[in-house]
Amino acid sequence: MERNNIPEVLFPEFSSTGVSRRRWLGGLLGTAAAATLAGCAAAPPQSQSSISYLPDGVLPPDAGVNLGQMDTGYAPPANFKPRVVYHPPVPTKKIVPVGAFGIIPRSAWTTAGPNMRTIQPMAGVHLITFHHTGDPHPINFDSLEETARYWELIREYERRVGFEDIAYHFGIDRLGRVWQLRDLKYRGEHVRDGFAPPHWLMEYVQYRNSPTRPVHGRYIWNAHNIGVASIGNFMLQEPTVQQRQTILRFGSLLRRLYRIPIYHCYTHRELVATECPGHNLQPYMVYIRRNNIL
Repeated sequence: MERNNIPEVLFPEFSSTGVSRRRWLGGLLGTAAAATLAGCAAAPPQSQSSISYLPDGVLPPDAGVNLGQMDTGYAPPANFKPRVVYHPPVPTKKIVPVGAFGIIPRSAWTTAGPNMRTIQPMAGVHLITFHHTGDPHPINFDSLEETARYWELIREYERRVGFEDIAYHFGIDRLGRVWQLRDLKYRGEHVRDGFAPPHWLMEYVQYRNSPTRPVHGRYIWNAHNIGVASIGNFMLQEPTVQQRQTILRFGSLLRRLYRIPIYHCYTHRELVATECPGHNLQPYMVYIRRNNIL
């Protein structure tokens, strides 16, 4: 697999639909240019009444959102101990990112697979949800080896409590590197079912243009949903500059590859009651989407 080819293992749907390397790289370069321009001269925030790219126009204003208790169960507790000593499957010096964006493949941090008896297919992508990992304490490491061990710890914990695999599809570490976590062929487990329509930017209730429809009153938010998690608890610490830059560039890449409209790019708390992605990341996510930078 050449570095500049579409990484088939990371974006299987696009390798099968014949998207050319030139088109894919062109979109990536456009994304990078947009990110650069955004950093230099971002547009001023728009008022609610001036948002024009919502297909239903200005949606009914939200009467207020109760975040409720923290949506726990994704990050291992502080006293969690792995059952075996972790040994990276690939030596740190031999980890080679793939694709034009430089994504670190799953094979660099684990050889374990998902529970194939129960895991469900993704069956198309309709939305993206951004998270923090929400650890019980701030995260400060940034080495490849420590990060690989960290993803395996999360995977082992989530499998032990009943998940089919690590919950998220992609992870962003503190240096802004992107890691492949769960294969995009499979539905994630990063958002619990909900009982209310989504709140885009926590300001508008999306009744008619929700990316999914309720099934017996429940919104199955993991269906068709790419999960992207940045390492850290952003209730306790700030995301790094590199993480914010990668959220913008990689999120924009995903959005364009899968033709996901800006109003179907959510944070976790806009789908269900949770603190995720933390009050130190949520305002940034609101800004880059409200200004159509993402």
